[in-house]
Parts: sequence; C-alpha cells; structure tokens
Amino acid sequence: MTVLLIGAGGFLGTHLAARLAAQGEDVVPLRYRPAGHDAFLAEFEALVASAAPGAVIHAGGSQTPRDDPQALQDLAMSNVLLPGAIASLLCRHAPGCRLLTFGTSWQTGEDGAPEPFNAYAASKSAAEPFLDHFAMAGLRVATLRLHDTYGPGDRRNKVINLVADAILRRSDLPMSAGRQVVDLVHVRDVVAAAVATLDLLGAAPAGRLQVFAVRSGRQVTISEVVGLLLRQAGLDSAPFIRPGVYPYRARERFALDLGMPVPSGWAPRIALEDGLRELLEDRRGMTAGA
Repeated sequence: MTVLLIGAGGFLGTHLAARLAAQGEDVVPLRYRPAGHDAFLAEFEALVASAAPGAVIHAGGSQTPRDDPQALQDLAMSNVLLPGAIASLLCRHAPGCRLLTFGTSWQTGEDGAPEPFNAYAASKSAAEPFLDHFAMAGLRVATLRLHDTYGPGDRRNKVINLVADAILRRSDLPMSAGRQVVDLVHVRDVVAAAVATLDLLGAAPAGRLQVFAVRSGRQVTISEVVGLLLRQAGLDSAPFIRPGVYPYRARERFALDLGMPVPSGWAPRIALEDGLRELLEDRRGMTAGA
C-alpha cells in the first residue's frame, strides 16, 4: 500500500521508512514545518486525493521543551492542528485510510492521571480529543504513547546519548542525582509496535481513537542506565560523570504508570543490554566522524 510518512527524515521516521520499504510498502516521505502549514495541507490534500493511501503516519512535529509564545505556536500547529486537519482530509477523501500518530508517556503522571510534564506533552494530549472526534466519524486512527525511544542514528539531545558520548570521550558531564525512572524502548521495537498497530487498525472497526503505550516493562533509573553503559564500555567507574550537580526538574517521574495497554500481539524483542551495546558502537562511529 501507499504510506504517507510525515517526518520521514527524523530519528523515528527514518527507521519507519526503512522498515515499511523493506516489507514492500510504497513510502511517500513528507516534511512539515509550521511556517508552511497552509501550503503543506494543500499539497497533502492533493496527494491524498490522487494516491489513495492505505495509511498516513504522523511521526514529525515540534518536540521543543520550551513554552514561550513562539514555541507554543509551533507545538500547537504541528501536534494539534496538523493531525486534526489530516484526520479531516482523510475523512473527506480517503475514509478507508488508517492514521497513526505518536504521543508520549509524559502526558500522564505516576498514577496515570493527566499531568503533562511540559508543553510538548500538553500539546500531544490536546490532539487526542480531535482525533477521537474523527474516529467517531469513521476514521481508523490510533496514537502510540512512547516511553524513552533510543537506538542508532539518534542525534537528539537525550540523556542516554549524552551519557554514552561522555563515556566514549571521557568528557565532563554534570547531572542531576539520577533517581528518575525511565523505560527505554529500542527504536526497532517502536517501529514494530507501529506496524502492529496499523494491522490492528486494518482489522478493527472504526469508532473511537485507540491509544496504546509502547514500553518495555523494565523500569530503570538514570543512575542504573549510567551503570549499564559503563559495563558495556568495560569501565568500573567514571569520575567525569558527576551526579547531583543539578537539581531535578519540576514534575520529574520517579515512578511510571503501567495502566495503559500495549498494542495487542506486540512485545519488545531487543534486550536493554544489547541495545545499549549497539548504541555505544553507533555513538563511537558518530564521534569518529565528527
């Protein structure tokens, strides 16, 4: 089938594009920027009308942690207005098409109640009622709330990448005390969850937005992640990594909600130790090429 993939050039989008192409899908990469919103929607509507896609995946959008007015505008347009507009156009031109979007575990607090960690998480939560509206109008749509995705080719400024780079370079890295809890899911497992969810959407009747978590089930603290990376690198200690320098951010998670189901039939396959070993090798190559 034809799959329109928004954000195909990003970390997750690159891996999604490779997996979908490998299984024989016709992947059409699309790039969205809030400044070109109207032009993008015009192009998207024409493409949907002509290509009759079987699925649309929205894997792009702003991830800024800021909440100044410009950041809020970018978050609202790419994470709320765009998926709502896409859903509207699919209902109009391709009612049989499936729509997959991504949220974040940061949308809820430790007990599962709505508690956005930041404005980015708030924007993801704000999109879901719009998607539910179009699901009730007949669109098959799902959102995957991702935990901490990691893996090769990731150029984001994530703590796991910062720690890996500090270990490889023996460079100074001041941190918080590291008691925050994370659930690390390898990007290839995330892609497998996306493919499984598209299959579920194809088999299930429309009616409501389906929301799933993508988690490994193995909760670790940031301090434990540091220790695992050190062991994979063959080090007993790392005095250049300095926990306790910075205070915790507001709304840090010291426990994770486990109440939301994962996609039916999906389970992660890549063990954390194996994924961290691959990550170090990948970061070593990136460091050498820098």
